Amino acid sequence: MLSSRTRLILATALLAPILLYWGADRAPTEAAAPELTPGSADTDYYLRDATIRQFDARGQLHQELRSPQLEHYPQPGELRARTPDIVLFRNDSRGEVLISAQQGRMQDSDEQVRLNGAVRVQSSSDKGASSTPLRLETEALTLMPSEQFIETDTAVTLFSQGGETRANGMKAYLNSRQVELLSDVEGRYETK
Repeated sequence: MLSSRTRLILATALLAPILLYWGADRAPTEAAAPELTPGSADTDYYLRDATIRQFDARGQLHQELRSPQLEHYPQPGELRARTPDIVLFRNDSRGEVLISAQQGRMQDSDEQVRLNGAVRVQSSSDKGASSTPLRLETEALTLMPSEQFIETDTAVTLFSQGGETRANGMKAYLNSRQVELLSDVEGRYETK
């Protein structure tokens, strides 16, 4: 008859290879995160379902960025947004400007935002004013948020009540509602 100590050693010797084989078969399914190397174009952080608000010096809401996914790339120093929606709040409670696109790139300095793919700009009319809201569509647009200025060198279509205007290239000052069409301007208006 085997002593209890001998039985314990024998059981351990028999079970150890089985448990080791079973444990090796069940390796972790999640791989270790890759190491980010300085100077690479890899993202250093990302946000999902993000809303970023920026306030001016008086504490008033100046702009808001919403996106289902934001990725920050340290090397070019930019934030890339998928289907961004940007809201610019104009001075003196004069409404807001809504800008949407398929893609957006914002410099870390926040000086300019480049928007690409089905870019739409819609401004609400001034409160108490009878002016028509600005609405335009283009494929690419550069926004300078601090100046509330937008420009494009691509084809642009401006929509107004009763007509539309097409041009190649545009500069627009959102606070003063001034739009400069650069070339090949063509308009179509319906009269009543």
